[in-house]
Amino acid sequence: MPIKEPQEFNLIGNILIFIMTILGATASYAYRILKGEEFRWSILFLQAIVAVFAGALVMLTASYYSWAAEAAGGISGLAGWSGAEFIKTLEKRFLSRIKGERK
Repeated sequence: MPIKEPQEFNLIGNILIFIMTILGATASYAYRILKGEEFRWSILFLQAIVAVFAGALVMLTASYYSWAAEAAGGISGLAGWSGAEFIKTLEKRFLSRIKGERK
């Protein structure tokens, strides 16, 4: 796989992806609070960490496939909302490809 030049995915695109990821994580946690869950700073912080990891995966994918920053931002927002579920889904897909299974 060729390494792309850093200029191909600019700083504004990266910032947009980060903001959308954090907004997705915050919106997801706010939704859980609205449904009656007790607010805890530690859970919000940990959810943000997972969301940033999911957003970073989207950023790398967007850079590789040369997605527009707007599309990458939208997908990273969804990844931030989904958090660990997004990562687990990617993990299952990756492991099935390693095993040679097709879905």
